[in-house]
Amino acid sequence: MVTAANPYLTRIDPASPAPAASGVEELAPSECWRYVTASEVGRLAIATDGGRPEVFPIDFRVHDGAVYLRSAPGTKLRLMAQHPAVAFEVDGSDARAYWSVVIQADAHRLDTDADIEASGILDLDSSSPTAKHNYVRLSPVAITGRRFPRRDRSNATGDRHDDKPWPIPHFAPIHP
Repeated sequence: MVTAANPYLTRIDPASPAPAASGVEELAPSECWRYVTASEVGRLAIATDGGRPEVFPIDFRVHDGAVYLRSAPGTKLRLMAQHPAVAFEVDGSDARAYWSVVIQADAHRLDTDADIEASGILDLDSSSPTAKHNYVRLSPVAITGRRFPRRDRSNATGDRHDDKPWPIPHFAPIHP
């Protein structure tokens, strides 16, 4: 349903089933860490100076309850220095379910050789061809995860709206 105040936002239907009734399962922290550790690429969300988030795909390593990443000088490193409260997300699926894990964390640039070596980040091969000689630790503040079962998306009536969420509307930018 489109709201009158902002035609670009939709309201959640209050008649929607609760997460547990729809098969959504909250993951225990240990299971969240299992998924994070088994993943290779995640997404790092950082606030910009204007308050809007930027999202960066990153290679990472998990060690001693923290997430470590490498970065080249540039936007990501500058934003983390200015706005160290970040979010990190990994997601995936298997034959039975889809899952997503989000870690809220504080980003800290590693500045001693001992910390860098102890983190194991030097063993991380980056998918990016850019040299990455800055090392960052994401110290978790909270970790949450959800898993929900795969469903058969075929439908005898052909009505996709019974099976899938409503698509996000796309509108041209508004120019004053």
